[in-house]
Amino acid sequence: MKITKKITALCILTLIYCSASFAQKTVTLEDNNIKVTVENKTGNFTVTEKISGQVWNPDPWEKAAGLLTLLDAKKNKQTVNISNSKKIELTKEGKNAVVITFSNPVFNNGTVANGITIKTKLSLDSTSSKLRVEVVSYQSNTLKLIDLRYPSRHFSLKTDQDIGAAVIPQKQGVICPSYIFPMNGGRFCKWDDTTYNSKSIGTLELFNNGTGLSMPWWGTYNKKSAVVGIIDKDVRPKLFFNINNNGQYLFNAQGKMSTYQRIQFLDPVWNISKPNQIIGGITYSFIPKGDYVDMAKEYRKEAKKRGHFVSLKDKLARNPDVNKLPGSIYFGIYGGYPHYVNMPGMAFTFDELKNVITTIHDTLKVDNAFIHAWGTFSNYVPNNWPISEELGGVSKLKEAVDLTNKYGYLYSSYHSYSALLENDPDFSTEYMWKGEDGKLKQTNSRWGRVDAKYQLGLAKKHLTEEIKALNLKADITDITFAAYREEGKEGRIALAKYIDSLNLVNGTEHGQEAWIPYFDMFEGMTYLGTTPLSTISKKAPLFSLVYHDAIATFGKIQDPDNEVTDNGDFRIKSLRSILFGRGTTIFFAPYEFNGMADMIKMANKLVSPIHKETFYAELASHEYLSADFKVQRSKFSNGTTVIVNVGPVSQKIENNQIIPAFGYHITRENGEINKGSFQVSLLQE
Repeated sequence: MKITKKITALCILTLIYCSASFAQKTVTLEDNNIKVTVENKTGNFTVTEKISGQVWNPDPWEKAAGLLTLLDAKKNKQTVNISNSKKIELTKEGKNAVVITFSNPVFNNGTVANGITIKTKLSLDSTSSKLRVEVVSYQSNTLKLIDLRYPSRHFSLKTDQDIGAAVIPQKQGVICPSYIFPMNGGRFCKWDDTTYNSKSIGTLELFNNGTGLSMPWWGTYNKKSAVVGIIDKDVRPKLFFNINNNGQYLFNAQGKMSTYQRIQFLDPVWNISKPNQIIGGITYSFIPKGDYVDMAKEYRKEAKKRGHFVSLKDKLARNPDVNKLPGSIYFGIYGGYPHYVNMPGMAFTFDELKNVITTIHDTLKVDNAFIHAWGTFSNYVPNNWPISEELGGVSKLKEAVDLTNKYGYLYSSYHSYSALLENDPDFSTEYMWKGEDGKLKQTNSRWGRVDAKYQLGLAKKHLTEEIKALNLKADITDITFAAYREEGKEGRIALAKYIDSLNLVNGTEHGQEAWIPYFDMFEGMTYLGTTPLSTISKKAPLFSLVYHDAIATFGKIQDPDNEVTDNGDFRIKSLRSILFGRGTTIFFAPYEFNGMADMIKMANKLVSPIHKETFYAELASHEYLSADFKVQRSKFSNGTTVIVNVGPVSQKIENNQIIPAFGYHITRENGEINKGSFQVSLLQE
């Protein structure tokens, strides 16, 4: 009898244990630093960072673990809160993982989306205290699934309550403060208006040439803690951003005012439009007292693991000509090409090009330069050959290139293998992207019309011939490497490897992190001017905090330092260059050259020495020293410290130090102090 009771009790205990290991009400994943609590009513999770005491709560608006977009039975697009599913189940896997199953979500009108199941998984790595969040699987019987925002509205900041920022590596990078004050002048109106309209929300792609992310991470931080999410390698979710917005867009259709508080959040958007895709996930790191610098440094470690990081010192060891980049002014000389060949009023002869190069060296006293000449061929892209006889032919262009070699400069003509221009008299669709049915694809972008599989062949046709004819030491290849897309990736990689094999100093427009091992410089990893984030963000050197000592960055040809644009004027761009360890870009047509002289002299005096000194160094830190974000400080691993004021008002910082308007204070690596400011004056005659 006693034996029977013991067996019965043992069976009951076993049954209880087995049930707990499969379906549970609440699951806790925990180590010494992190506690993750998952509850089954909504499938949401809360993260407590123990050192700082920071609690990262789930969605404060709708308690949505995730937001599923799909087509309903009438083919209307709807967004469904998966926490309103008919069934939510937690299944523990081992000690530190849990699978969350959402079945049959409910539409806003109460109808059930039967047959839809979403499975997600949380895993806590107790050795690193990192939380991995992934979409495991999804299925639908009849309804069309589109995408899933998961996790949704987690790790959010309450506007004007949580003092911190959203951190977004868009191009060079921005931070979006989670509070209004201080806001100088009329910028307050723009900030406040933007956060009540659609300009403060949107979706960003990874690795594109427009508004997208240049690195696969983002996060938020406040005074207590930071959380940074790093996307799995070779995974392509989009980023949905909500910056100090109160969700009014969710109420506009009913003509109601939002009941929600303004918040900041950054959501991954997973494409689930095709069945049986491998989705992947994000790994979140939690950093007590952390900020955007700590986030960037966390990703820097991951970038090295992924093979994106090849140092400039390693590139120098392979090719000594890389040492011509430090301190260089990057000169773009526009003679019309690739848009037009021998363009009236723009085209320069090669004798005129020689005179420009001689003046840069002898008169303007520029020690380091990269000359990038547009308009040297008699054909349009992607046929970068022959060298124009009308402008002087091979012999005259070689005389100009010989000058650059003599002066220790770098030279490249403009090359592109991806563009097809309608104004080309020999325009043909031969190399264009085509579908399996033979119909043309990607017809809207003149710069990306050439199928990537043809680009290596186009480069091989004449590039080595040009190198030999001119004794070239450098190459600039435009457009092709502005993005890192899946379609055509193999062709682009083949082209990059070929250019890299030529052992020139290689550059490309824009650039993305996957191309860093093949190139020495990127032209244009700076800022976008008119995107919504430009109004509600502050410029931060996120890309340089990760990759400064792996790739040289210069200004954008279409947004050069000599032009006044949304990114500032020559003063602001020069100050930002020394702050971020970037080189100067001067872009001009030949008839404008004489007007560039003063700016070239100033860039050569201020920017070039700092660029040369910090070129191979890591950008170790960056910080905002004034409440309005105008006064900033960077420290480089070689010991150089740069303080700048990009605003029009002198400001007092720590130790009663005054940084003048548009001024700088530089401590060189040898301890020498350089300080000064740009002045605005009026000359009346």
